[in-house]
Amino acid sequence: MSTSPKHYESNANEEEMEQSSEDIWCDALPDDVMVNILSLLPPKPFFRFKCVSKSWLGLSSRAFRLNKLLRPTLLGFFYETPSRSPHNIGFTIISNGVRKLDSTLGLSNYDEFQIHDCCNGLVLVTSLISEPSFRSQNMYVYNLATRKCTAIELLPQQHFEDVAYDEVFSLAFDPQCELQFHVVCFRQWHKERWSYDNIFLTFSSDSGTWQRGGNLECVFKIAQKSKGTYLDGRLHRVTEGHEIASVDPNNNTCLVTKFDFPGLSQNGISEIGQSQGVLHFMFLNESHMMSIWVLENDDRQNWILKHQLCLKEMLVNASFQNIKLHPGKDVIFARGKFGRILSIGLINGEANEFYYLYYPSCSQFWLYMHCFLV
Repeated sequence: MSTSPKHYESNANEEEMEQSSEDIWCDALPDDVMVNILSLLPPKPFFRFKCVSKSWLGLSSRAFRLNKLLRPTLLGFFYETPSRSPHNIGFTIISNGVRKLDSTLGLSNYDEFQIHDCCNGLVLVTSLISEPSFRSQNMYVYNLATRKCTAIELLPQQHFEDVAYDEVFSLAFDPQCELQFHVVCFRQWHKERWSYDNIFLTFSSDSGTWQRGGNLECVFKIAQKSKGTYLDGRLHRVTEGHEIASVDPNNNTCLVTKFDFPGLSQNGISEIGQSQGVLHFMFLNESHMMSIWVLENDDRQNWILKHQLCLKEMLVNASFQNIKLHPGKDVIFARGKFGRILSIGLINGEANEFYYLYYPSCSQFWLYMHCFLV
């Protein structure tokens, strides 16, 4: 009986020595070298080695940004269908190795869905049950990888005589903060009255509540047919005046950037997006000529014109509901005729691949990307 405690004590000492030697070996290399090593690892070794020590875990966030192998993978397209039963959301897979995704988003008991946004593997939807004597509407954020569905508190409605408003929702999710996401709502009045200021509100999954941001000028309205993008801690949306409204959901502030790009006109449409970790501003004029500027320096707001191409013979109609920027390549996806999604190279302007939607008459589509979580 007396030898047993010594045996356990010996094992414990050996484990402590091994852990100590690992810490010493890790600490012997400069942080920049460790970040460079982690940034070159493929997904499985990366997530295995970041658990080696606390120092590696702390460096994994920096390495994650630099690791090209861990960038979001485009799996396919969500799209709305004209059907109301059993659900009105479809999905087209374009990535090899993916067999099936739950296009009902775990909400198959509802009659109708509306997708508001997709962001780094999460989907923001409202669902509806409609009966002759009963009507119920709810909002959810669904994670297809974990099949976790989080209910979002609906905003209280406001009622003023002869005045209506729209609500535009966006989703902000950083894959390095697995347990936290934000939903941003822009509430915009139809009638421009100084007594009814446009506002934005932010929902945090940590607190489970909405927080009101600052008032927005009445002339400042989010373009409802645009979708925007989330990048580097800010949610970016374009306005009807071809400006960029950037919301920081962590401190609930909004910054508006105005442009003086040549060729911008009120008759065209614009959109904001990101590709390869860089912010892109896209403008489509009446002649279906698309111009794309990229943000070269965020601090100085240095935008440069990178692409110009004509989409006149390719588009069903001029709407950014039907045009999406590829997250990792110089490619856009555009909805063509007969339910086709065209993959168009921005460098040569040629349609390289074709994808088909099950319902050709769908109104719009969203890119869905799977993202590795740190």
